[in-house]
Amino acid sequence: MNPATIPDPHQADWQRQIEELEDQSRQAFLEQDIDRLRILWSDDMVVNSPLNRVLDRNQVLDLLQRGVIRHSSFDVHIEVIRRHGDLVTVMGRDVVTDTPGAPPVQRRFTNVWCTAGGSWQLVARHAHPIGQS
Repeated sequence: MNPATIPDPHQADWQRQIEELEDQSRQAFLEQDIDRLRILWSDDMVVNSPLNRVLDRNQVLDLLQRGVIRHSSFDVHIEVIRRHGDLVTVMGRDVVTDTPGAPPVQRRFTNVWCTAGGSWQLVARHAHPIGQS
């Protein structure tokens, strides 16, 4: 058997953790759960936003809390998860609907998670709308 095909139990563990955190972050965003997002997102998080601005964590949370950004649906399709030491990169596409009945917006995204003190936090995100195919 080729060593590259042998499952690494440690890899499955961290990958499953990241998948769960991705889903928790998505759900907390939908529910405007600011307290949960403060735990999931690093104090130093930055977002290259679909609003065509780079925002820090507090700016995103403020916009979410005020309803400036809000999604009625948020579906995530992860295509790849790669670990680089204490960093994990998650890439894929998501589909968001801002208000019920509005057309869905398809986007490409990249999330970067970092581990510190035994827990993972989101440190960077990029989301970019794409045209319909």
